[in-house]
Formats: sequence, C-alpha cells, structure tokens
Amino acid sequence: MQEKTVEIHIRVSENEKKKLKERAKKSKLSLSNYLRKTGLKQKIYPIPDKEFYQIYLQICQLKNDIFNLDIDKIEECLEIIEHNFLVIYNSKSNGDDEDGNNKNMGS
Repeated sequence: MQEKTVEIHIRVSENEKKKLKERAKKSKLSLSNYLRKTGLKQKIYPIPDKEFYQIYLQICQLKNDIFNLDIDKIEECLEIIEHNFLVIYNSKSNGDDEDGNNKNMGS
C-alpha cells in the first residue's frame, strides 16, 4: 500500500461535510478513504445492517435446503423471511416511501 504523504485541502459547507461523514460512516470508511475512493471513481459498497445480514443468511439456508423441503415448508420459510424483512424495513423507514405511502412494498 502506498504511503499517503500529500494533503489536499478543500472547502465545503457544514451540511456537505455532515453528508460526506455520514456516507463514509455508512460504508465503514474514514472520511479520507471515502473521499479518495469517490474522487478516483472506485466502487463504494455500503455495509448492510446486521438485521439484513441475518435475512441474507436465511435466504442462503433456504437456497441450500430447497430440494430437501416440501412446498409447504418452503412457503413457511419465505413467509418468515418476508416478515423479518418487513419488520426491519418498517422500523428503519416508518414503512413510508418518499411521498409518505407504502406503494413500493405492495401495501
């Protein structure tokens, strides 16, 4: 890894700094790393919440077991995954789309 020895100074508003810090934190990057990756057009992957990771693990488990399960058990597993996803979704966004309704979730 190359040693970082040169500084670049930029001016931003308080609001811009806040947004940049939030985005860096969401990606589990320092502000410097976030700005470097953004400036170099490198892909930045946000780190999902632990709850979403648990749902991912449930989906992987279902995928691995799908040929060993009957259709009723598959449906039961999918209903549990759907329920868990909606609980997390609703707790994070109050279940609303940008315009205040719930259209994107089929409600």
